[in-house]
Amino acid sequence: MHAPRRYWLGCAASWGLAGRALSASTEPPVQLHVVGSEDPPFRIFEGGRARGLYFDLLRAAAERAGWVLTIEAVPPARALQMLERGAADAMVGPLRTPERERFLHYSRITLPPEDKAFYTRRNAAPLDSLDDLQGLLIGVQRGKRYGRSFDEDRQLRRVEVSEYRSALTMVELNRLDVAVVPERQGDRIVGTLGLKLVKQPLRLPGETPYLVLSRQSRWVSRLPELERAFDQLHRDGSWAEILQRY
Repeated sequence: MHAPRRYWLGCAASWGLAGRALSASTEPPVQLHVVGSEDPPFRIFEGGRARGLYFDLLRAAAERAGWVLTIEAVPPARALQMLERGAADAMVGPLRTPERERFLHYSRITLPPEDKAFYTRRNAAPLDSLDDLQGLLIGVQRGKRYGRSFDEDRQLRRVEVSEYRSALTMVELNRLDVAVVPERQGDRIVGTLGLKLVKQPLRLPGETPYLVLSRQSRWVSRLPELERAFDQLHRDGSWAEILQRY
């Protein structure tokens, strides 16, 4: 079994003036263990570095707050299990559900939502509504949520896979009829792999993703430090600048 991939964000320099301004000088720097899956362009692990829209925003805020981040690449279902057990501190991007609120502390830090798109082979019938999905084999990523209307429809035939890349490839190989993927991520995978798929008119409106902490994390009480740092990103234009990269 391969050892977990961990990527360090932050350095001693980030414990300087910005950190002292936002956190109490008598307290040690927060060392936050963040878990998450590979979901470009939101979460990217490559070249020994964690980046992507969500991680770049988190890193910028953490540097201001004087926090040190360790980011580990973990499949989404396992990441949630780690948070439930207290084996990790935080995750960037989960949607809010009553079930998750039992073990997750939802911060007031929200991230840009992303519509979910449906990808099929080129000869597939048009998909304009959820009713058009009846009887089709639909590829979804294990541990992900897509919105109440889709998640609670018991008539839909979902096939869980470990990665969106696998779901889209299975559609091309005629092992699935359709894959539902966050739109920017799906477009990127289809283009990178050169898949002969089409994006259907049907969309699932993006729900709000959050930065969450495990309720068992020792750092929950210091979350306001990070929330204030995110406020600063909005005020000085850094948030908008990072969004423009993606």
